[in-house]
Amino acid sequence: MPSARYYWPLALLLGALAAIVLLTVRPYSGNMTSFFHMDTITAEKYGVPEQFVLLSVPGYDGEQYYQIARHMGILVQPNLWEKLAIHPTIAYSYQRFLLPVTAYILAFGQTHLLPYSFLFIQIASLLCVAGAILWFHPRRALYSIALALSPAAMIGLHFSLAEPLTLALLTVFLVRFIDRAKLNTIDIILLSLFVLTREVNIIFIGLLFLYLVWKRRWQDCFLLIIPIATFLALHALIYKVFHEVPFLWSTDKHSLPFTAIIDILRGAKGYDMYTLSSIALFAGFVLPAFLWSLWNLWKKNMTVFLPLFSVLFLGLMLLMPDHIWGSITSIGRVITPVYPLVLLQAAEHDTLPARLIAVAVLFLGVGIAIALALLPHPFTLS
Repeated sequence: MPSARYYWPLALLLGALAAIVLLTVRPYSGNMTSFFHMDTITAEKYGVPEQFVLLSVPGYDGEQYYQIARHMGILVQPNLWEKLAIHPTIAYSYQRFLLPVTAYILAFGQTHLLPYSFLFIQIASLLCVAGAILWFHPRRALYSIALALSPAAMIGLHFSLAEPLTLALLTVFLVRFIDRAKLNTIDIILLSLFVLTREVNIIFIGLLFLYLVWKRRWQDCFLLIIPIATFLALHALIYKVFHEVPFLWSTDKHSLPFTAIIDILRGAKGYDMYTLSSIALFAGFVLPAFLWSLWNLWKKNMTVFLPLFSVLFLGLMLLMPDHIWGSITSIGRVITPVYPLVLLQAAEHDTLPARLIAVAVLFLGVGIAIALALLPHPFTLS
């Protein structure tokens, strides 16, 4: 257990997060509803309370999570499900169910408290991320702060997305997993919550299952049935309500492997602040982390968990299509596990390359947080 003098990184992180929050809401006169990035079209469709920030540009996913939390009471009344089903496109956002249901619970079902409960979850999650690393690596403040201020964390905070909660659950699981010989009840609960946070997290569960088979950890393989069943149960509920399988909606969005980032680098679609942000992420983090993880894998053996999974998930980033690689706000968050995998690996080594990667993640994350805060959108109040 770390001594009290190692808790200063959490105080520093809390100050940084508070500054970012204040900078973000300043253009909106401190109105916390601005974090949902609600557009006027969505507001007309669902209705919103008075004094709600409405953007004149297309909204972001956080507006859907807010609507899910707002109407959470309907979900426990099957006779009212048709009221939810009249807007079937929101079924996709129900795959990220844990964030809105937690916000609803923390707000005691009160709509006017939802902006604050969402923000509390984001801040608490990022403090948990840093605290988890400090608990097992008390002298590794750089890596704890870098992970909590990573691009996925900052983009998730800015748009009220599920990434901070995803980072918290996965980081706590990973620091436990790499320190233990077998899974236990807490691990299974964490993984079950993990698959309720974002639908793509099932990929991690699938790869973890294959890894445990490779290691012949049969009891752990059996235990993974629980988070898999949790994932299937959520999607069964979504199908029951909406008569849709949103997990399959993205199956047509593909391109040839590695071509998207190559096109971005060679300027096939021109260079602007969006493509340049993706290039910065690729050059500053993805490529060096991928090569460094490959080196660590070759230097040790092919079964070392953190280097192996870092390579796998960084490889998934490189496979993403052009509409994902078009901006750091997409590619910087879509494969969220890369950040805890790489930075926990870096914390274990604490070499010069490890520190440079952590510094790059920190600069990229803080940079995108400031850039997003300084680029407010035109808005009106409901």
